[in-house]
Amino acid sequence: MSFPAITLQPPVSGKPLSKQQKAFNTLVGKIHRARNRLQQWHDAMQRAAQAQAAQIDPKMRNLNAMRKELLLALDVMQADPGYNKTDHKRLRAMIEVLAHACLSIQHDADIEAILNRQRAPAREERESGMGDLFGFDEFSQAEAQDADAPEVDGFDAEADDSAGFHRRHQIDVEKRPRDAQTPSLRIIYRKLASALHPDRESDPEERARKTALLQRANQSYKNGDLLALLGLQLEIAMVDAAHLSSLADAQIKDYVRALKAQLADLEDEITLIEQDLRINMPFAASAGKLDPRAIDTLIEQELDALEMVEGELKSVLSRKAEVRFMKSWLREQERSSQALAEESWEEALAALEDFLAQELSPRRRRR
Repeated sequence: MSFPAITLQPPVSGKPLSKQQKAFNTLVGKIHRARNRLQQWHDAMQRAAQAQAAQIDPKMRNLNAMRKELLLALDVMQADPGYNKTDHKRLRAMIEVLAHACLSIQHDADIEAILNRQRAPAREERESGMGDLFGFDEFSQAEAQDADAPEVDGFDAEADDSAGFHRRHQIDVEKRPRDAQTPSLRIIYRKLASALHPDRESDPEERARKTALLQRANQSYKNGDLLALLGLQLEIAMVDAAHLSSLADAQIKDYVRALKAQLADLEDEITLIEQDLRINMPFAASAGKLDPRAIDTLIEQELDALEMVEGELKSVLSRKAEVRFMKSWLREQERSSQALAEESWEEALAALEDFLAQELSPRRRRR
């Protein structure tokens, strides 16, 4: 949708713009940029929703099926005499993680039954998450047979996070209702409503034209869109650019107040879209400053991460019968989980120390 370009000019050649006229023009420019960015976000969200439905969701369903297959295999391993007491603890922890991951996506009675049989020895073990569910580097058969072989490298936590365990939802952002309109908005709207009232037209075509214009005026007033209302006035020749530029500063000041509210609404709507993107599409949750032009790149990164996790799951499943390999893999998952927990704890302590240092430091006296 295109918007009218409205810029106030000095009514007298060579005379500088007043403070309110400059503020009006500045806000008009900001609103146009915000509208363009909002449109970019709507386009980006449409592409993201399409990619979610056509590519990401099918991959997630496939990954969930593979997680269930691994979970069932680990459950069988609990009866294998080749696994000792420590191995059983690791098996239980991994089964719980996989079960919660699967159940967070869809209900499964078989998985719930397996989960209910698990008795992790301590709450911290249950909640540790063993964050890297499937990660390992390729583990050769020769290494598996070598008792002194290097243990499996951990899987990158970011890749696991990007795979996600939660069902994603399409974004549906609704514009929030505005507060009471400014007097200028009401005055302009009433003038437009009077000029565009279709019942006053006998010609069917003219009545239809005015009906459409009045609908635009109604929507613009509802949205608090001063620029659209002014644009309609220009469109139907109710006023001209010279008339707008010659308005008194008191009138323009009221316009400025309406434009500030309009700009705030646009910025809030953009913020809401970004927040919903982070919540409903976890591949964007860990991204820094979001940009609608970068959505396609984020989608590609998500698909790459899912393919990597899928490949690692396939590798683990292909070697699930190798007791030595599975022991090493389970041990590495436990170590990765502990390392992540310690890192998070250290970060929390550092943040607390910074906070206390700021709170306990002597306050700077005001001069």
